[in-house]
Amino acid sequence: MAFGFGSNRFVGIDFGTASIKAVELSIKNNLPMVTNYGQVSLADLENGTPPQGRSYDEEIVLHLKALFDRMRPNGHSASVAIPAFIGLISFIEFPLMEESELQEAIRFEAHKYIPSPLEEVALSWEVVGKHSIPGGKGEKMEVLLVAALKKEVSRYEHYVSSAGFTSDFLELETFSIVRSIINKDPGLFLIIDIGSRATNLILVENGTIKVSRNLDMGGRDITRVLSESLNITEERAKVLKKSGKDFLMTPEAALVFPALQMIAREAERILTACQAKRPDVKCKQVILSGGTAQFTGLVQYYENLLKLPVVIGDPWKGVQYDARLAKKISELGSAFSVSLGLALHRVDTVLHKNDKSAILYQKPKKMSFLSKDYLESLIKTK
Repeated sequence: MAFGFGSNRFVGIDFGTASIKAVELSIKNNLPMVTNYGQVSLADLENGTPPQGRSYDEEIVLHLKALFDRMRPNGHSASVAIPAFIGLISFIEFPLMEESELQEAIRFEAHKYIPSPLEEVALSWEVVGKHSIPGGKGEKMEVLLVAALKKEVSRYEHYVSSAGFTSDFLELETFSIVRSIINKDPGLFLIIDIGSRATNLILVENGTIKVSRNLDMGGRDITRVLSESLNITEERAKVLKKSGKDFLMTPEAALVFPALQMIAREAERILTACQAKRPDVKCKQVILSGGTAQFTGLVQYYENLLKLPVVIGDPWKGVQYDARLAKKISELGSAFSVSLGLALHRVDTVLHKNDKSAILYQKPKKMSFLSKDYLESLIKTK
């Protein structure tokens, strides 16, 4: 049975570089309800500690099993996200054309953006907008192209199956983050999701992704600066990073964090390019996500640099939960954005909400519209 169809529990799994996080939702009064959540640290793997003769993949499976043993989720299927930095998101413009023509055009254009043979790639796409060509020369359509190597998709499916679960739905974490933090909120927003290893900058308009950039820097770079500047161990620096002490805005304690500065410069480039292309559209808000979002002083730091309102994203705003969990959920902040976004997709499916996203894999419930010989390399979910 496909997860979410005939089941009332929905599990989302986020495979981060610093931890694995999972959330389980149910439906109560036609609204999503948090029934379970948990995380397991991958610090021993992230630090390169030898895994006692086991491979990295074997260690991931053992950690996932440990998480499931603690959570004991009600069900055996899950939705899975893969890190944005191992996938590809591109935007391509085409002249206005019929869907059958567009399929072939995308197949041809994909070769320019994807270095691997298409038969080795899980590929998905969605038309995200249309605009007029200056001079009355017709219209163009903007297509969101999403891709990941099939071997990477299979790797994450293997993690889940080896832990005794099945994965019925898989997407890049970029879409999960947008779903939980912004969903369909009107306006233009920039999400800065700072993970342990990488940062994902996502420009979103009316719930639709317009730009996605990945930077190879994240929370561990902040930890390293604290460790080196204060001459302390990285373990102590991790604790200090979460202590509430302000190392950004307090003059007597302020340190220089090159990673945060580079993230700000990339954010400025994205916003400047958007403003040049569409001067009538203004960014309403910059939203911080990920475990580093709660680094004390970061909101004000980016407000000063970007000259825009900055807030910490709240992925829990669209779900119900027991009042006794309020304090803990407040402490977790936006760290569970990905796993919540995954579980919310399955809830939306059951509640028949229109949740369009470029999905890399979903167990088919009916035959795709694509030709049989191309099904294995091009997956489209309407």
